[in-house]
Amino acid sequence: MAIPDDTDIYGKIIPPKSKKAVSLKDPYIKGFKYPFSSSSGNGYFSKASGLDLIKSMIKSFIRTNRGERFMLPDYGANLQKYLMEPLDQTTFNLIKDEIELSVGKYLKILQINKLQILETNTNNLLVKLFVGLKDSQAANFDVEVRI
Repeated sequence: MAIPDDTDIYGKIIPPKSKKAVSLKDPYIKGFKYPFSSSSGNGYFSKASGLDLIKSMIKSFIRTNRGERFMLPDYGANLQKYLMEPLDQTTFNLIKDEIELSVGKYLKILQINKLQILETNTNNLLVKLFVGLKDSQAANFDVEVRI
């Protein structure tokens, strides 16, 4: 039996350039603020939008270990395993690669411009990300995450 080599396309095909870019002030981008906390206004959970929502999403993602999300077992940066390691150049490169690969896979709207990893006095890691939104004219911003 021969397989036809023509395809019928129904509907409107939207070229990639005409899709709307994500804006930091888009009123329709709303969600829960992480970590979950009680709201001072109406409702139980705090809500966020714009830049606050994106920053809380990044913090939640960096603090998540792989395997914690049931339906997305690869979700997260998996940095917990580096807490007891010495912060030398090898460990820094491993952490940097881990963050860049996982952000590139799950947070595709972000572009990492600069990454700093510091050790704190309380034996935590401090990850400083300087990021921007791809396909957006918005200014770059920074996010600090303690692990």
